[in-house]
Amino acid sequence: MKVLTIKSSDMLEDALQTDVHYTFGMEHYTDYVFKPRGDQKYSATIVMEDTSVVITNVITKSKCYPTREFLIDDLDMERNTVERYRVKNGKVIGQLQRGWEWGKE
Repeated sequence: MKVLTIKSSDMLEDALQTDVHYTFGMEHYTDYVFKPRGDQKYSATIVMEDTSVVITNVITKSKCYPTREFLIDDLDMERNTVERYRVKNGKVIGQLQRGWEWGKE
């Protein structure tokens, strides 16, 4: 099972948080009603077997926000690994894969 978290790297106003949520199609995967939390970072977390379709969708749809950067954390609970993608304007601009101990090289 995997845990996927999508978040903005900067603060977004309420309306933009909601717009991002629906643009990325997260309403199809979450089992809760998304409510923005004031001027904070957008964040949504889902649990599913295969996260690849959602990751591809978020990367592609990030073109809708060309000046915004988003982080995708893909936690594989069975392998004890986290893959982090930094995404901007439809492209992966950074990728990091680690075990549980992020701080140790």
